Amino acid sequence: MLDRADSLAPETRKLELSTVMVEPQLSRVLKRIDDMKGKSQATYGNIVVHTPRVDLTRNGAVVRDCQDSSNAGLLDTRTQKKLNRGVKERNIKALLEKGAEGRWRVSKFIVLGEGC
Repeated sequence: MLDRADSLAPETRKLELSTVMVEPQLSRVLKRIDDMKGKSQATYGNIVVHTPRVDLTRNGAVVRDCQDSSNAGLLDTRTQKKLNRGVKERNIKALLEKGAEGRWRVSKFIVLGEGC
């Protein structure tokens, strides 16, 4: 859902994203989408996820991933010209919380850098 978060209908975007994330990540993503729309930018492509490690903690879980975003990036919505492209290996860490109903949601997403 995150690859297409900016294409979700504005009136349902927050509700739809709240199925996979909680604060503070939810507000960060919504603000980023507003910033992109203000600059006539949108995302394109898909990110390939490779989750090599999940650690359960007392307060939730930590997911480590080596994402391939080389076929995704930002484009100018006026010209459809690609502005940038992701990288083959993007090392990330995501903190997750488990809701009362048992569903896991991202509370924080951290890009650790290129290479895994």
